[in-house]
Amino acid sequence: MQMPRVPSPRGSIEPKIFTSEELEREAQRLFQSIGQRERWDMRICRAISPLTLEINELKKEKNVFLIAHSYQTPDIVYGVADSVSDSYTLSKAARDAPEETILFSSVRFMAETAKIVSPHKTILHPSPEAGCSLSDGITPEDVIELRKKYPGVPVACYINTTAAVKAECDVCVTSSNYLRICERLPGDRLIFVPDRFMGKHVQKHLLGKKEVIVFDGECEVHAEFTGDKVISWRNRMASHGVDLQVLSHPECDSGVLEESDFVGSSELLMKEAMRLASEGKPDIMLITECGTAERILAESEDEINLLGACVMCRHMKRTQLEDILQALRDPSPEQIIEIDDSVIKRASKSLDEMFRLAE
Repeated sequence: MQMPRVPSPRGSIEPKIFTSEELEREAQRLFQSIGQRERWDMRICRAISPLTLEINELKKEKNVFLIAHSYQTPDIVYGVADSVSDSYTLSKAARDAPEETILFSSVRFMAETAKIVSPHKTILHPSPEAGCSLSDGITPEDVIELRKKYPGVPVACYINTTAAVKAECDVCVTSSNYLRICERLPGDRLIFVPDRFMGKHVQKHLLGKKEVIVFDGECEVHAEFTGDKVISWRNRMASHGVDLQVLSHPECDSGVLEESDFVGSSELLMKEAMRLASEGKPDIMLITECGTAERILAESEDEINLLGACVMCRHMKRTQLEDILQALRDPSPEQIIEIDDSVIKRASKSLDEMFRLAE
């Protein structure tokens, strides 16, 4: 499976000086934690150890809770993050963390979500330019127009949206709870924004129960996969006696989902892949962003053959250790999430409703 290369240091920040003993201990820790001995060898771990050491020191000194999405690179996930998961779990972690400052290593909408659920906390986002094709593809005005066209119809909003869009919706959903929540919404119609692929999955799931009106947005990463490619891989592997298990994220097209053995969020895909490997089914095609594959390789106790090719999210991979260190040392105004109080108040209702309906 082709994986993204290890990110090169930007050289934009000078790390603190540590003793050779401290650096070697940290390099050994990173080497063991990352668990990919060929790609993240001791040479690489020694190179990044000054950065991870200082980041972890500053987190303690400044009482910062560092959250990272599963799609972040292994040096962040295993080197400095306090919590790593998918959108739903991380939104709860941001809400429940006792620390007054949260650094969110992810894309912008996720850091905004942390601010919505914890408006009294300082939320740092190291890479202000890290967007998302889904959140960038819909505006509050789009939702307002849909409400005018379909008055009284509840609007379910995928979490991959800005705070301003969430403020116009009735309930937020994530890839781990969208079907459950959409089932529980009142009435026989609903509007689903902005992911058309996930919306099609909701339409199929609720066929005969609810009419689902879908907005035309997509994740540029998951849109790369097609059902025909899955079929081609299955046939090729079967001709050589390989029992290929296909695991897909629900942001994929319906053709992909129909050909999949399992559909779920990043965390559920990880658990299913490791469960299959433990039962002697190690040949897995993982259809999602590469970060999930990185975590499976690092955390599985059983041998797993990840076949096919993942797709890297250019937005998720913008953040590097240097960006995190700089934001901890002296954050710029753009790295501090600020949202208008009225938007927070309205957007928080959609997130509160998500927590209520999902639990």
